Amino acid sequence: MPGTLLTLLLWLAVGGSANGEQASNQRAANPTLGETSQWIQSHVVGVTHTSRKTTVTYRLKKGKLPKESERGVLNIQESVSVATFDGCTLTLGQLIKGDDYSIVTVSTVPLDRLATASLKVENFDPVKTATSQESSETTIVPASDFVLTLEASANVIAWKRKSSGNIPLEQVSIPFDGKSSSLRIHSDDQGMPPRLLNAFNHAIKLCHVDTKPEPF
Repeated sequence: MPGTLLTLLLWLAVGGSANGEQASNQRAANPTLGETSQWIQSHVVGVTHTSRKTTVTYRLKKGKLPKESERGVLNIQESVSVATFDGCTLTLGQLIKGDDYSIVTVSTVPLDRLATASLKVENFDPVKTATSQESSETTIVPASDFVLTLEASANVIAWKRKSSGNIPLEQVSIPFDGKSSSLRIHSDDQGMPPRLLNAFNHAIKLCHVDTKPEPF
């Protein structure tokens, strides 16, 4: 009898340890909404995309080879400046800054109404134009970036925009507030966007449960 009792106790000890380790691993693999929100906040702020847009214009003169006559460089930086969570609601601030202007967009994103987050690489091919008098080529360096998109099936992402400085014409036409079905985050980093993609999709999944548990 003592031997049987000792064997039983050893079996329970081993089983309990294994079950405890399994539960710990499961918790690590399935973070809560609060843990996921904190991770997203600390890693999405500071995500940036910087581009240098170079325009070179060539003029044709009496049938000779084209000669460079004009060259311009325009630097643009996009970054996430702030990210805060209130349960399943994300408030995201994005800054676009040029040489002599800045644009701030603050979006309110209801994660429980999003469909998914997706990731793609966006390439910028050179643009060439030509007339009988001149030809030009516009390039953007770097030639690609990563775009993380939060997507919904309806216009549920509310946003407000404010700007200052000499706003480019293509930006002037954008209204100052509205609603959208998607939000894009640009990044030059190769490693962070896939991690953010997994975190956002995990948060979206947690927010879509019918009865939400306490997030913290």
